[in-house]
Amino acid sequence: MDKELLETSLGLVDEAEDGLTTRFYEILFERYPSVRPMFSTDTAPQAKMLREAIIAVLDHLDDSAWLSNTLGALGAKHASFGVTAPMYDAVAECMIAAMEEIGGAQWTSAMTSAWLEALGAVASLMMAGATEESVAV
Repeated sequence: MDKELLETSLGLVDEAEDGLTTRFYEILFERYPSVRPMFSTDTAPQAKMLREAIIAVLDHLDDSAWLSNTLGALGAKHASFGVTAPMYDAVAECMIAAMEEIGGAQWTSAMTSAWLEALGAVASLMMAGATEESVAV
């Protein structure tokens, strides 16, 4: 994974007041209205947590144990909320859409590819955690 490209591209689109993640939720609810009831009316706290999670993942990109443990636990928590495997693809799609929109002409296909890879890895670790949790129950 190209950590430098991920960090550079996030710097390009990481807006004040959690603008990227706020826009992500707007796009998610526009494209996938069926997931809206899974969230509270005020998504500002969720947008803040998502932004912090993205930054934390980038900060720990070289720490596979942290990624596996943290994202596995997060995946188990999300499964308890009813998150299913196809929803991870929708999240990646909408996050990339928000990034491309905010990045505008400066956003590149290499950035899209890097984020698709990163979001796919995050989703895999989260789904593995959800699977482990369901097996343990």
